[in-house]
Amino acid sequence: MVSLNKALYTLGLLTVLAGLGGCQLGYIAESAYYQAHLMRQRVPLRYALEHYELTQDERNKIKLAIELRKFMAEELKLNTDDNYSRYVHLDQKYVTYAVNAAPKNHLKAYTWSFPIIGKVPYKAYFKEESAIEEAKQLQQENLDTYVRGVSAYSTLGWFEDPLLSSMLRMKEHQFVNTLIHETVHANLYIAGESKFNERVASFLGQLGAEAYYQKLNRADDLKTIVSNESHDELLFSEFISGELKQLRQWYKNNQDNPNIEQDRQKQFAKMKQNFQESVQPKLKTDQYLWFPKKKFNNAFLLLLELYNSDFSELEALANHYDRDFMKVFNKLKELESSDNPETQLKKIIESL
Repeated sequence: MVSLNKALYTLGLLTVLAGLGGCQLGYIAESAYYQAHLMRQRVPLRYALEHYELTQDERNKIKLAIELRKFMAEELKLNTDDNYSRYVHLDQKYVTYAVNAAPKNHLKAYTWSFPIIGKVPYKAYFKEESAIEEAKQLQQENLDTYVRGVSAYSTLGWFEDPLLSSMLRMKEHQFVNTLIHETVHANLYIAGESKFNERVASFLGQLGAEAYYQKLNRADDLKTIVSNESHDELLFSEFISGELKQLRQWYKNNQDNPNIEQDRQKQFAKMKQNFQESVQPKLKTDQYLWFPKKKFNNAFLLLLELYNSDFSELEALANHYDRDFMKVFNKLKELESSDNPETQLKKIIESL
């Protein structure tokens, strides 16, 4: 078991050695306080089942987490440590609230730098009001911002991540995907490569879910994941990748446009129309019907790119290994020492 005090001490020491400014030190100190508070609330999953007032669906999810921990360790060969062996009931809807930001005149994520994890295109707060205040300050710098609630996150092995009440609201297969996704982060993470890390974890979460349902011989669930939702995820990732490629070029061509704000809104409207005409009729589920209803800005669109990048290369890798999770994971694990994992992955795909 990792000592919480030791982990917090180490994090604080690394922060000082990194030479962060006062604001960053204050932010990390506040985050460490709330992380410690969260950890003190943990109870064993069995205790939660016996003593907490839970709905039947919540009980089923906790029991599923117990099964999944065993499956991930024995079948997927992921190091689970004591992650998701304990439960925390939150006093708010989400565990954290993340802020994303970007310039208004081009698609490039605003980033924050932290010890251990390097540069990341988001900043998370345990309190929503803190995230909103951060967004307001960034807006004063003429940046687009987007604030979102986060149901689950990984501490990359620094702490024993608990199962959270915010996670129990997910649909069953999304819950399975999320636990595998976050466990992958604790096993495979490259500092400063957020887009690569999220793309890999998202894909492996899906691939691991496939393996789980195959083992259970639950054909209907597997069909839902593979034939329907995976179909829509690939379709949407291809769409958003293509649209953002065009938008990047549009911004490049319009840097001196005095009406760029008005004209980019027209580009956003065109993107929504393209979705409704070319993507929506092909969807097999309702998981992306929210897209044209959202208010677009660069921060929001870059968030979509972060979590919905083109999976075609990873699909090619998985198909080469007959969708064997362990073989795919081990191949990707080799990229941890790479200075440019995206380029190295392309080389691997080309050599298949």
